[in-house]
Amino acid sequence: MGENERDIFLHDWVIDEIKFQYSKEFNEIQINKHGVEVNDIQGQFPDIIFANYGQVVMLGEVEVESTINDNSIEKWKNIMSTGISLIVFVPKEKLKLARDMCWENKLIEKIKVSSFSVEIPIK
Repeated sequence: MGENERDIFLHDWVIDEIKFQYSKEFNEIQINKHGVEVNDIQGQFPDIIFANYGQVVMLGEVEVESTINDNSIEKWKNIMSTGISLIVFVPKEKLKLARDMCWENKLIEKIKVSSFSVEIPIK
């Protein structure tokens, strides 16, 4: 499996895990995995759309190591143009970088940045 395929797999796996984890908090969660844009909000296709009883509450975007770059900032700004809260999920090792990027682009108060880690215990 090449690096790009690995990143795509990780991206989509994290989306599924977030959907599972947040399913107790939100009764409607729609997702857009890599290359599949079926759920939109005002023409934007965030990775995750969190809603309760038909009301969209929050949008989520999952980034992997290879996707945290200047293009990410533009994508986040476009999603934020919907006026709906955005949470960005990044690998734990990239949390500081993502926060610094938000700070430099004056987005630090507008975007919530959260981290994830994938740990596979080998015994």
